[in-house]
Amino acid sequence: MAYRVDPDAPLDAEFRRIAGEQLRKAERALGATERDRNEAIHDARKRLKALRGLLRLVRDAKPAFHARENVRYRDLARSLSGARDAGALVEALDQLAAHYAEEVAADVFRRAREQLVERRDTTPVEEIDPAMETLVGSLGAARHELDGFVIGPKNKAGDAAQIVARGFARTQARGRAAWAVAQKRRDVESFHELRKRAKYHWMHLKLLGPLWPEVMAPQATAAKAIADGLGLDHDYAVMRQEIARTPDTFGTQRELAVLLALVDRRQTELREAALGTARRLFADDPDGVATRIKRLYRAAQMARDPGVPVASPLDVLRRAS
Repeated sequence: MAYRVDPDAPLDAEFRRIAGEQLRKAERALGATERDRNEAIHDARKRLKALRGLLRLVRDAKPAFHARENVRYRDLARSLSGARDAGALVEALDQLAAHYAEEVAADVFRRAREQLVERRDTTPVEEIDPAMETLVGSLGAARHELDGFVIGPKNKAGDAAQIVARGFARTQARGRAAWAVAQKRRDVESFHELRKRAKYHWMHLKLLGPLWPEVMAPQATAAKAIADGLGLDHDYAVMRQEIARTPDTFGTQRELAVLLALVDRRQTELREAALGTARRLFADDPDGVATRIKRLYRAAQMARDPGVPVASPLDVLRRAS
């Protein structure tokens, strides 16, 4: 099944279904012995981030459950972050070389790449494998906790439409605030925060995409572009720190001068593109967004009842404006 919420089904059942799928996929990724370890870790960490995005959408339904399981998923992802980060730097350098392939000879990147590959591959197997095995066991325990996510008929947060509308609007509002800070400060920390907020907004657009695919699918594409671009920007910031620690191992002075100049140039391109897209993506007022999502969700809930006339998404949007 897809990473999508079905408005016609009970929200708690949808949460358990989607969360269970993500946890099982993470378990399979880490347990597949034929897969590259770096790819398996990357896949598992993506699943855990998707789980945190799902939790944020339904946060108001079970605040205590959200607080507990959000920390669990965060800590599980962090337990393998070192191994993944080393591989990400190699990928980031390869993308830099490909982006400027027509301007700069590949030899400029050779020594830096050799150094990053060596660092990626020197993590002892005896350290990674036990950590992966421990994580698989923890994922299984997390799956058992899903049974506790039950929304009673007298839930204080309201019905499903209200819950997801608040969760969606909260993430949108945080994205809007992060954009304002990044626009002003333009530093590593503010862009990293904007990246995180855009990524969660992308997840929510995917989860609720069926409410209005023609509008939300392009928005999801835009949010993912911000998250991916600023993820690469963050990798370059980390790469710069690694180079500063032992510059001689990454190349000659000339090679480093060219490499760092390209890193600066690419980061500027990525950041400006992200700011421009985020300005448009997060332009709507969060209160209006919450009203719109709630009405769209309720309209989708009624869509399968042939006896009830259902407004089109455009009509819903007009009434929410």
